[in-house]
Amino acid sequence: MRKNKIVIIIPCFNEGNTIYKVYKKASRYGKVLIVDDCSSDNSREILYKKKIKFLKNNQNIGYEASIIKGIKFIFKNYKYIKYVATIDADGELLPKFIPILLRNLIKSDLDIIIGSRNTMNRFSEHMLKFIFNIKFNIDDPISGLKIYKLNVLRKIINQISNKHFLVDIIIISYYYEFKIGFCKTKVDKRKGKAKVGGNFLMNIKILKIIFNTLLKGRFFLAKKLWKFV
Repeated sequence: MRKNKIVIIIPCFNEGNTIYKVYKKASRYGKVLIVDDCSSDNSREILYKKKIKFLKNNQNIGYEASIIKGIKFIFKNYKYIKYVATIDADGELLPKFIPILLRNLIKSDLDIIIGSRNTMNRFSEHMLKFIFNIKFNIDDPISGLKIYKLNVLRKIINQISNKHFLVDIIIISYYYEFKIGFCKTKVDKRKGKAKVGGNFLMNIKILKIIFNTLLKGRFFLAKKLWKFV
């Protein structure tokens, strides 16, 4: 495990019950960068108490924008880093899979690897997974557990929307013929409620992602990939 070559970004919003546990487990496998998205619970208090340095958003900018903020911070402040991982703060995704994903990424000479979840609760996630499997042979594009080569992120980060990072980066990477793979992982039971508005609002969000990607041709590359014109 190349612990000194990877930074693990953990976006956090009101995850006081789990943030320290996830941080502690993730720190076994690399440097950890928490981006707190203006939490209103005790998340920041816990991080201060544990003397953990973290990035602070002065206002809520969203999960995906927080990841992008973390990536850009890594560009400027971390030397000799080759890989960037992301994992959620709610404890559902398991940090123990990070070294497994990294080994597979290196062994298969991939640019991006996705930690494909073994279970999903929302019908829209299954729909999105099905579409990406058919079109791109890519599994679980919105999984919060991924590892990227840093040089790949440098090439495409400015083309990615703050609101659609999880899907944008996969589609754009596919367009540029970066190698994308996936590795099956298991998930734990979510601790507490989803912070994105529950299943209904998350289903709406994912359906909007599907609509933007497939029908509206949101990116110039959608025309080439999906042949709508």
